[in-house]
Amino acid sequence: MVVRIKRTKVVGNGVAGLKSIPPKPAVVEVGFPAGETDSDVLERAFFNNFGTERIPERPFMQGAMRANRSSYRSLMISGAKEIVRAAAAGEDPKKVMRRVLRKLGVKAQGDIQEEITSLQSPPNAPSTIARKKSSNPLIETGELRASVTFKVKD
Repeated sequence: MVVRIKRTKVVGNGVAGLKSIPPKPAVVEVGFPAGETDSDVLERAFFNNFGTERIPERPFMQGAMRANRSSYRSLMISGAKEIVRAAAAGEDPKKVMRRVLRKLGVKAQGDIQEEITSLQSPPNAPSTIARKKSSNPLIETGELRASVTFKVKD
């Protein structure tokens, strides 16, 4: 399960005659990448996020993304300006794009981890609280929160 944040292509010749910055879209994936996340953790993340017959839906990924949308937008706008300045100065825009997307990935990863920590509703069943000795619905061992990651892809 991954949230993708994708930049759109530059129209025409780009800004001030600069060619496409970078040549192809880059993506930051945030969440629990398949093949890189333990299957038990991936399953727990999926079932808790979307719910099952017995587990209520606790959309921690969507909640984190919605709550922080404006800060992601601000990071992307300042990143776009950084890329244009770097390209105009002769720097490799692709390297700058990767750096900007890493910043965005770190921010989104932290936001999802914070959502996992702070989410309280719907609460655990009394039997679950007794077994876990905790009322936090998404934290038992901390493995789910620690497994949230990101990667930048070209």
